[in-house]
Amino acid sequence: MSVDHFRTEHDILGSVSVPANASYGAQTQRSLGLFPIFGAQKVSAYPQLIKAMLHVKRASAKTNVSIGAIPQDAEVAISVAIDRLLDQSLDAHFPIHSFHGGGGIGINMNVNEVLANLANLQLGTSYGSNAPLHPNDHINLNHSTSDCLSTACHIAARAAWTELETQLQGLASDLNESAKQMGEHPKLARTCLQDAVDIRAGDYFGGVAHNLRKLTERADADANDLAAVNLGGNIIGRSDDCDPKFFDQILDQLNAVLKQAGLAHDLRRADNLFAASQAHDPLQNLVSSLDQIARTLLRFGGDLRLMASGPNAGLGEILLPQKQPGSSAIPGKINPTIPEFTMQCAMMACGRAATVRMTQDHGELDYNPWQMLVLIALLDMIDLLVSGVTSLRRNCVQGLELNIPRNTENAQGLGPSLMQFKRRFGYSRASAMAKQAAGDVSIVRAALAGTED
Repeated sequence: MSVDHFRTEHDILGSVSVPANASYGAQTQRSLGLFPIFGAQKVSAYPQLIKAMLHVKRASAKTNVSIGAIPQDAEVAISVAIDRLLDQSLDAHFPIHSFHGGGGIGINMNVNEVLANLANLQLGTSYGSNAPLHPNDHINLNHSTSDCLSTACHIAARAAWTELETQLQGLASDLNESAKQMGEHPKLARTCLQDAVDIRAGDYFGGVAHNLRKLTERADADANDLAAVNLGGNIIGRSDDCDPKFFDQILDQLNAVLKQAGLAHDLRRADNLFAASQAHDPLQNLVSSLDQIARTLLRFGGDLRLMASGPNAGLGEILLPQKQPGSSAIPGKINPTIPEFTMQCAMMACGRAATVRMTQDHGELDYNPWQMLVLIALLDMIDLLVSGVTSLRRNCVQGLELNIPRNTENAQGLGPSLMQFKRRFGYSRASAMAKQAAGDVSIVRAALAGTED
């Protein structure tokens, strides 16, 4: 760009050249230079977080008007700016790296600058004027990056969880339906990958469904715990830095804003604001539950691959829907690509969880500055798991079938036959029979038939 296409802004470090038509300002421009995006996402790729920040800013503006801290026309201009942002692409307005140093000040100032500039346009001034509304003095009034961002992280995580919860409940229902359709058809159970006892085919799938439901309930409880927020506990949990009247009114205003936006609107203040500053335990708890869900999906996907392996030299107990050719060289080969995709999504989600766990180790003293990294990783986990579960349901579970002849044959094999012998004659005689049979199930069957005679 030529010099004419830039405007000059100033901050405590000096002058900054900002594109003339940019809705953001100096601090956002510094973030763009300091934190280059190579193969990562802009913060605008996480609209749940940006929108949550905007809801907090709207509630703050309304509260500041209510207590006489800013004039009514300022709040109106800020609200119009927020409505405009909620109704358009966020990419041009919020271009910084999705995570950055400084405890998330980059995203907070990005939001502050954009709102100030858009509101000032309505009030008759230009981008970069910082008047009559200033990003810090007015948009950020009576709160800080710490409590605003933390509160927005909780709002965003709860909103994102809703979609995953729906898909997980749907998968559990699909598995229960599969179990019901399989009815009393037998299946050979295995322990340590060795033949064990015969069960009903539906028992396995019903067990997976039950575990998923319990894990979903646990994660939902963790998401509900995020209703406790630290808004008003500025910087390190100290509420002295905001007007007492703001502190008393802000959560009611925010819940009203969230209700209007169709989001959960039961926020309450955290029991200990200093504890909320020192650690992100509620977010960590949800991440831990999501990690367990991912590992359960990983195991289930692996089980589907095993049970569908073959078709001739493998287990071949279930038939997966055939969705794409499985080899560029082997004619007729069909791979279990859908379970594998789900497993890949789960692996990536587990990697994000490992990243989040590290942030707990490095939140020294009074403030844990890694909440952007925590939230971005959490939102990534949810998106990955939604993708994996949605595809698994639609393209695999809802169309899988039981290979009845193979399962019936397996369920009448050596292990189940010996268990039947044990039930009649006890463990010691069954062990002797196992040694005598030496793997030949016909000998065990003959012995069972003889006892029946």
